[in-house]
Amino acid sequence: MLKKTVEHLLLRFGFQLARTPRHLRVKKIAPLPVSVGKFTIDIPNNSLMPDLFAVNPDYSSELGRLVAVTRNKYPRLCVIDVGANYGDSVAIVKSFADVPILCIEGDEQCLGMLRQNLEQFANVEIHNLFLGEKSETISARFEKKGWNATIIPSNNGSSRELGLTSLDDFMSTVGAFSDCKVLKVDTEGFDCRILRGGLSFLAEVKPVIALEYNRDNMSRIGETGIETLGLLKDIGYDTILFYDGQGRLVVSNSLTDMDVINDLHQYANGRDGAIYYYDLCLFHRDDADIAADFQTGERERLRMANES
Repeated sequence: MLKKTVEHLLLRFGFQLARTPRHLRVKKIAPLPVSVGKFTIDIPNNSLMPDLFAVNPDYSSELGRLVAVTRNKYPRLCVIDVGANYGDSVAIVKSFADVPILCIEGDEQCLGMLRQNLEQFANVEIHNLFLGEKSETISARFEKKGWNATIIPSNNGSSRELGLTSLDDFMSTVGAFSDCKVLKVDTEGFDCRILRGGLSFLAEVKPVIALEYNRDNMSRIGETGIETLGLLKDIGYDTILFYDGQGRLVVSNSLTDMDVINDLHQYANGRDGAIYYYDLCLFHRDDADIAADFQTGERERLRMANES
């Protein structure tokens, strides 16, 4: 109680109590049980995620609600989870709907714990590969390997050859991919490149898309992002919802209003805006009914949170 009182008084004068985040105090890396939705999974103690879920148990839960609403229209749907990490997205989705999930994760240091965490779930496949804009071999180095792998194309001494597969080429190996009606992509800056590598799949299947839009990570690899949103508009995507990094709805809009989309893009630049990055949900115009249901539910959820 005293701590909260002191924190409140300091905030009035522009100060905030803080301590070094737990993941930066780790001396020995070890698995840490973390509650994610209705389940418990192991996450390394040097990851940011245990702190995120401890502070905000509903972190990223919009993905689960998105899948549940989409399943009302497509009861046979399958989810594609690009950047599966340690299985946190699977736990979130399975907390809302027991649907098949295709997990794609290229980081070898994640795979052992990912496989272990997913043993508690049925109808989940793991594919060990990295996706890119096209199927090719590039020279790249890694940052944050083992907990939030970030690919930086480069040719310095720490670089190595890395094989990439386009989403279109990957989907050509998946049977009955027309049921893959939800696509989640969270790949630390490569997200828009992966979408561009799957434009044929997106145009044909028109999945609902859950996407991390992190301009800080994108700028490090020469990716702007905004043009990819324009490409999605060109193939029929319309409704877009913007969430802050904690999963709080910011605004819902249409991709046809690119002036507003650009304003939002310019604001969350990873450095100056109060919102560091966005999570996006995008709907094809053929699923305007799903978009409307989801918007209504998310707005009501925000209203209730504000009144509690």
